[in-house]
Amino acid sequence: MRRFDDKRFQESLDTRVFGRSLIHLPQIGSTNDYSAEIIDSIKGPGIDNIDGTLVLSDKQTGGRGRFNRKWLSPRGGLWFSLIFRTVLSVSKIPALTLIASYAAADILINDYGIDVNIKWPNDLYCKDKKFGGILSEEKEVSGQRFIIMGMGLNINVYRSFLEGLETKAVNIQDLTEQVVVPEKLLAGIMKRFEELYLYFSSTGDLDSIFKKIEKILRY
Repeated sequence: MRRFDDKRFQESLDTRVFGRSLIHLPQIGSTNDYSAEIIDSIKGPGIDNIDGTLVLSDKQTGGRGRFNRKWLSPRGGLWFSLIFRTVLSVSKIPALTLIASYAAADILINDYGIDVNIKWPNDLYCKDKKFGGILSEEKEVSGQRFIIMGMGLNINVYRSFLEGLETKAVNIQDLTEQVVVPEKLLAGIMKRFEELYLYFSSTGDLDSIFKKIEKILRY
């Protein structure tokens, strides 16, 4: 199983800020926790430099989802957290999880032909089988609010990992007849999420985005 190619990712990336700075680790407890440590460790003017930073790990040993539920993250998946600064009001922050979920779903539907559903508010499914989830968290430093948007996607994890979970979980690789290049998929998600975020943060218009989300949303 080949390692994620940083150079290939950067060559595929077409964003203004999101993902432009990449920290790629072979293994970490949690990319969200590591991202929080990065934010806490930087003070003063240097805080501006972490906006859009993407923390990626080949494997997580302490991945977690909502309500601190354990999220198993072996090799063969995409496990990452995006750090970005926001000026959104506190009341609008919860919508970002749903928007990030839709960004991933939109890429998988249109570029890979996968029948994706979002299970409210943050899980990604195909035909009742889960393959991804999103966990967003907030941190405030030096009067600035940051979002840590964590995402985990089963791309092509080991068969032994899915043993006994065949009715509940699935690999993206098994849902499409084409090869899924993780670098290209991640670059696509970054671009789509940045587009949606910039639109939402500049207009406050969630309704038009939600009309699209609603078509694939399940409660």
